[in-house]
Amino acid sequence: MTKIPPQACARFFSLAAVGLALLTGACPGASPGDIREASGAYQATGIKISEPTASSVSVWTRVTRRADRIADDGPLPVLHVYDRTSGQELAIKDNARFVNGRPVVTFAAGSDLGSLRGAAPGTTGQTRVRYRAAGSNTWRETAWQEASPERDFTAVFGLSGLPASTRFQVAVEARINSRAAVSSTVDGGFVTAPAPAADAGIKFCVMTCQQYEDRDQVDGFNIYPAMLRWQPDFFVNTGDAVYYDHGPVHALNVDLARYHWARMFGFPTLRDFHRQVGSYFMKDDHDTLTDDCHPGDRTGDFTFADGLRVYREQTAQGDPPYRTIRWGRHLQVWLLEGRETRSSRAADRTNPPVLLGPEQVRWLSRTLAASDATFRIVITPTPMVGPDRDAKFDNLSNRGYAVEGNQVREFLAHQKNLTVITGDRHWQYVSQDQAHLIQEWSVGPASDAHAQGWDEDQPRPDHLFLRIKHGGFLSGEVKTNATQPSLTLQLHDVNGGVVFEKTQPATR
Repeated sequence: MTKIPPQACARFFSLAAVGLALLTGACPGASPGDIREASGAYQATGIKISEPTASSVSVWTRVTRRADRIADDGPLPVLHVYDRTSGQELAIKDNARFVNGRPVVTFAAGSDLGSLRGAAPGTTGQTRVRYRAAGSNTWRETAWQEASPERDFTAVFGLSGLPASTRFQVAVEARINSRAAVSSTVDGGFVTAPAPAADAGIKFCVMTCQQYEDRDQVDGFNIYPAMLRWQPDFFVNTGDAVYYDHGPVHALNVDLARYHWARMFGFPTLRDFHRQVGSYFMKDDHDTLTDDCHPGDRTGDFTFADGLRVYREQTAQGDPPYRTIRWGRHLQVWLLEGRETRSSRAADRTNPPVLLGPEQVRWLSRTLAASDATFRIVITPTPMVGPDRDAKFDNLSNRGYAVEGNQVREFLAHQKNLTVITGDRHWQYVSQDQAHLIQEWSVGPASDAHAQGWDEDQPRPDHLFLRIKHGGFLSGEVKTNATQPSLTLQLHDVNGGVVFEKTQPATR
């Protein structure tokens, strides 16, 4: 093993922003042989189509040195962490946070960050988006963007002025420079939301908690092709898209954090899904910094502020991170933020802790009251209703957040046709709190191997449905008819099988 001294590590990691990425995809329904690529600049973790509205969308990509991620039989680094004050070596374990840790990364001879297991090293180059309404013969195109190492060679294109309720095709191209031919094209598509007055049917999917070590197939996760078969109009990832603080390679600096994103989103099942479905990304603790992280925290050389920056860099999430989107006359969705808006550890020692914060709570109350959508869905990274385990202290269903939790549940209780959907918990449930009658659906983790956390033989009165030891996702469908629209929610297993469903007709 070749040990890199701390100063060399810092120098290496500043260069190793040449190291993560994207994979070229094919047209919807195309076979792998239809993937178009040549030597040059590639896109080894595909594209992400983010934040679709009735008139706009963001298209994310990243220029990479290779067409594919490194295979999962590649080398891994050895990570050591030392206390900065005492010099004592600290044990690395899942969910650990190294407040005063100094990380030292050692690579096997002949390897570096760009050749690690699952890596997809980035490179300088140019990229652009071509797009058209499905069936049109006329393509529109953006200007070429330079892939900047300061942003991990990512690029985001905002497409605006789009017509509502329209399916679009996109072709995201990459080339080495302005003198070179296009060497990689990822084809995909998305649908814009219906206008607020449109009497439209909608289909969507929600998932959470995908840990790299708990994937259930070589190419990623079974739930992605299962969700794709549902043909959703949009998709929500409620958080923990990566786990920085799990496995042998904890993200103790920015470059290792970017490595986590590249190896995850380079999987073929994720690439194929995200090029075809518009997505909304919500952050939680493990994909911000560490387990139960707060503003001001750090682990090794990686700070909470770094985590916010890398998250936006890798998902094209907008600002503010909480937002509401209208999908036609019958559906409005609220996406809440529970990580960067929560109070700091220092503040919690003297004041009742908050998770959403007063500004977001006022926004949520105001926008819910102003909505005339038939069905309103509040999607939260962590539970509002639960029940949760008694020892937990990280969400609004816990006693520790009772002041803000009761305030939020009180005004949610007065909203007609409202449902809460939560991520974070590693089991599936449907519950209704006894005091306010708010119904909450927990989507469950991304794989069976990642499921745990409750005793299925001990349901509580709140539980309408309870399923542990298995992962899955949630689907929703708004149906319209001449008399009364309805909302059907289903919990699925990882292969798409329905394990629970409920249809809610609109109440007047």
